[in-house]
Amino acid sequence: MSKPLIATNKAKALSTALFLIGLAIIFFIDSWWPGIMLVIGIPLALKQFLQGRIHDAAISLFVFVGFFIIAQFNISWKILVPILFIMAAVYILCKEWVKSETGEDEEDTPIIDIDDDEKE
Repeated sequence: MSKPLIATNKAKALSTALFLIGLAIIFFIDSWWPGIMLVIGIPLALKQFLQGRIHDAAISLFVFVGFFIIAQFNISWKILVPILFIMAAVYILCKEWVKSETGEDEEDTPIIDIDDDEKE
């Protein structure tokens, strides 16, 4: 986790203000779906970014903007599902690769650790 850019209260206030502005815009242009996905996702990602949670902000943006694009352009599930599985696999591999490169790799430890005395 990175160092927060601003105080938590200020980050919440900024994201709430952005959310209300977004609601006003989609109310004015009368485009609730899929606009609401952006109105929810962008303020959430902004708050996470300002709190120093950059990884969470990127994932939030990816999910909410992704759903907006899927709904806006009527992308077929037959095309979308394989793409999502491939992207998930690449994400998992990259996440593990970065962990091992930075030395954050956890040791393989058993879930249940039974001492020799307890076995008998």
